[in-house]
Amino acid sequence: MFLGHYGIAFALKRAEPKLSLGTLFLAVQLADLLWGAFLLLGWERVRIDPGYTAVTPLQFLEYPISHSLVGMIAWAVIGAAAYYSWPTRDTSRHWQAAALVGLAILSHFLLDVVVHTPDLPLWGQDSRKLGLGLWNNPTATLVLELAALAGGAAIYVGLQSRRHPVRAGRLACLLLILVAIYLLSFFGPPPPSVTAIAVADIVGLLLLAGFAAWADRRAPPAPRPVAQ
Repeated sequence: MFLGHYGIAFALKRAEPKLSLGTLFLAVQLADLLWGAFLLLGWERVRIDPGYTAVTPLQFLEYPISHSLVGMIAWAVIGAAAYYSWPTRDTSRHWQAAALVGLAILSHFLLDVVVHTPDLPLWGQDSRKLGLGLWNNPTATLVLELAALAGGAAIYVGLQSRRHPVRAGRLACLLLILVAIYLLSFFGPPPPSVTAIAVADIVGLLLLAGFAAWADRRAPPAPRPVAQ
């Protein structure tokens, strides 16, 4: 899943407005960011197999560190602890925000179970594997992805406040980029190599998180008129 993860990020932003949307974009995709790094290191493996599923040509051979249930729980705890211990002047509701970062990280596993074939391990590579296989139904996958993103964006817009408004132009650009990337991967050719997958994964996810932080940043207050 791709767009669905970002739908979760948009929704969680309104659960705790102090969280940057960029932070949440990183959190919901931390598993894939780690996966890209572990592919480059040779710690996890994937095979490009066009036709393996109707949606993605990737056959995930081994990725218990980044994508197992136990691994994701561990990364969620680490991510929440890192956010909680990060120096900040705004300590109000800080533990709630940290808990939501952990929830965002863990949500990746739950959404992936819906679309993946049974290849998501509970802990080690030889443990039981989960996956409902929605990727074998392209229409259902596309509808679910778009609906999840639209639902999260609707919550993000609908629950805005005067203190945390929506910057409509920036949000529209961000949504268009997300949908364009997804459609290009959905209808485009298979990737040329595993190295290309890993590099594009890491660079792309980091750029999207940075763009989300920019799109979510509050506009500076208007200058007060100078008294005559």
